[in-house]
Amino acid sequence: MEGLHHEVALLEMRSEQLRIHLQSMPYRSAESRKARSDLLAMQWKITALRQFEHDAPQGRGAAAVH
Repeated sequence: MEGLHHEVALLEMRSEQLRIHLQSMPYRSAESRKARSDLLAMQWKITALRQFEHDAPQGRGAAAVH
């Protein structure tokens, strides 16, 4: 589970960097569209990881995530 926490934290930091970068780009530019697409994909991944974290069995006998 520690690995999931770490990955979510990294994705959140990268998402924030991308949001800041987006502010300096024209809205309709190709780079802006790519950044928004990447940001959406990161948000979906964060949501999925959090859901998995929430639903995963806890304790010593819990299955490992690879």
